[in-house]
Amino acid sequence: MQTLLLAMTAHGVDSCPQGVLSFYADTVRAELGVTEGRLLVGISFGYADEAAPVNRVTTKRAALASTTIFHA
Repeated sequence: MQTLLLAMTAHGVDSCPQGVLSFYADTVRAELGVTEGRLLVGISFGYADEAAPVNRVTTKRAALASTTIFHA
């Protein structure tokens, strides 16, 4: 899934994994006519509306050095 999300980003398509769909697997299966398999996650994708205020929100991230240890 990560590779798909990164590939979409590389091609200018925005995406968002939707893990909550697994809680509604029966509803999703019925809507799509799927009778087999497990539903673990869905992916919403498309083009962001850059004019929408929500798409301009950014958050700070912890510094890499404070969250990661590299071993040589």
